[in-house]
Amino acid sequence: MIRSRFSLVVSTLLIAAVSCSCFSRISAQEASKGGKTIIILDASGSMWGQIEGKPKIEIAREVIGGLLSDLDPTLELGLMAYGHREKGNCDDIELLLPPAPVDKAAFLEKVNSILPKGKTPLTDAVERAAGYLQIEENAANVILVSDGLETCDRDPCELAGQLAAKGIAFKTHIVAFDLTAEESKTFRCLADETGGSFLQAQDAATLKDALEIAVEKVSTVSAPEEKMEKPKLDPATISAPATVPAGSEFELSWEGPGNKGDYLTIVPADAEDHENGNYVYTRQGSPCKLTAPIRPGTCEIRYRAETGEVLGRTGIEVTKVEATLKAPAEAGAGSEVMVEWTGPDNKGDYVTIVPKGAEAGTYKGYAYTANGNPAKVRALADAGEAEIRYVTGRESITLASIPLTILEADATLSAPEAVEAGSRFEVKWKGPNTKGDFITIVKKDAGDGAYESYAYTANSDDGIVSIIAPEDAGDTYEVRYVEGLDKKTLARVPVVIRPFSASVKGPESVVAGGEVKVEWFGPREKSWYVTIVSADAAEGKYGKYFYTANEESPTGLTAIEDAGAAEIRFVSAKGKTVASAPIEIIAATAEFLEVPAKVAAGEKFRVKWKGPDNKGDFITIVKPDAEEGAYGSYIYVQHGQDNDLTAPTEAGDYEVRYVTNQKKKTLAKKAITVVAE
Repeated sequence: MIRSRFSLVVSTLLIAAVSCSCFSRISAQEASKGGKTIIILDASGSMWGQIEGKPKIEIAREVIGGLLSDLDPTLELGLMAYGHREKGNCDDIELLLPPAPVDKAAFLEKVNSILPKGKTPLTDAVERAAGYLQIEENAANVILVSDGLETCDRDPCELAGQLAAKGIAFKTHIVAFDLTAEESKTFRCLADETGGSFLQAQDAATLKDALEIAVEKVSTVSAPEEKMEKPKLDPATISAPATVPAGSEFELSWEGPGNKGDYLTIVPADAEDHENGNYVYTRQGSPCKLTAPIRPGTCEIRYRAETGEVLGRTGIEVTKVEATLKAPAEAGAGSEVMVEWTGPDNKGDYVTIVPKGAEAGTYKGYAYTANGNPAKVRALADAGEAEIRYVTGRESITLASIPLTILEADATLSAPEAVEAGSRFEVKWKGPNTKGDFITIVKKDAGDGAYESYAYTANSDDGIVSIIAPEDAGDTYEVRYVEGLDKKTLARVPVVIRPFSASVKGPESVVAGGEVKVEWFGPREKSWYVTIVSADAAEGKYGKYFYTANEESPTGLTAIEDAGAAEIRFVSAKGKTVASAPIEIIAATAEFLEVPAKVAAGEKFRVKWKGPDNKGDFITIVKPDAEEGAYGSYIYVQHGQDNDLTAPTEAGDYEVRYVTNQKKKTLAKKAITVVAE
């Protein structure tokens, strides 16, 4: 959520970046040099994590939708995912789209259908992708992005050696997102052993750069016999400020080779040359911006080639930053607290309220400093000792904290002692009224956060909301005030649900498709309705219907067109039949009394008929072999018999039909010939 890892976005943005403008700059002919490519999408459970209150999977889907528009449709690109169907299953790997010229709509549909759930079998996924691509016979590529390590007991390096020995021109390109040097070593071998690229990313900007570089390499790879151009390793120079505040973004300039994959990184001065800190790719040009470490000290900016060599370096001092907080000493549980702050206000910094002594990096209610001062932060739902913290976006370091006492919530409810099942009733409330708080009615033994009918307190201007009682009667219910963060119940009152009465009554019979008047009595609530169905219809089935909330008894209702035993049913919002009455559906018949034997093409003509004349039934003229429901020129029977049909413009044999409204069933037909004028 608050940390800069974006663990879900990594995996999913892989698709987005591969689908971006970097592809559109590469021709299909160039792309074919590298062979087919499969993108492996990590769909582990962390993908449901949130960034600024929005699920990361949703953010990624939006990005992909925008970027797919620039994708060359002739590129042979496939999609594989793992962890998207089952929790804890290391075999949950699926090829969603085989490599082929990209169908943008189908590709996006697959991405949008992925529901993150499981583990990270990245080694098995790469192996399966290589097998599908038949790497012993074809040039091919895999692009894998991961912000985590193998979790399914496989050794990526063992597989890397096997793939390198097999593939005639197979490369695995890795983008490691927000990983330490030590973590990266565990699967960097997949790229090194196969001659692929190992690229790193620490945030959205460097992730985009890394993926563009990987895609360009895939798209322009040369055949095995062609000599690849080696990257230049000329010395580089860097110009940067002498000092910068910890965690701040600063500008620097550089001169150097500027190879694909070269980057600038800032690390402690005594760090080994293979270590990385925050970085920016040289593809961004000079000058560029780099983010200082959050921990102060003497540091060094280094120009590193993709191959790992340090081509230039310069010293820089990272100075300490401080923060202060000011807020009330006490706050009601679940209430919003206004917190004044001072601090570096670096990207991702936030203010949060947590239990006293909570582990570093813990957060509950929070507000980003970028959203303004003072910050509005939600208090904890439980009474007790807490603290307000100013936390850095990088590494989650607490720069300042002050104590806060959480008092029992000042929340009360007032509701009727008893209400009729399925009826709407009003509840008066008093409480924090913070975002997401709601009033609901549930069983007394339901856990915190459970709900049935509910209403948000924020939608009530006068402290009154209305909710609908459950359909099952009993004395085991209560109305609750539930706070929106931890879903804790802040107040509750018991309510007895009385049984309701309902009835329906109609005629003994009706012609199929005809209208009847139905007398009814019962709940007049949203989604309760009356309908006519076959007597043997399953619960929840319906034909034509009306909502009881919108009508007065008696109400007109159109019958079904299937002859036989039927029922008028009064149905609850949950699809339960609460009252019924039998009704017989009599088969409808029709006949044509007058139809001319011949008409001129395009001529208007009149017919006479006898039939049920139900609303929506119509007369039409079509070819004799036309399917049921087909129509040409037509008139509705409800408009009467003083209306004309128009003959087709093409001469030939036709028939006039009487067609029903609901099932488009032909009740009568009469032959007619259309002759040329």
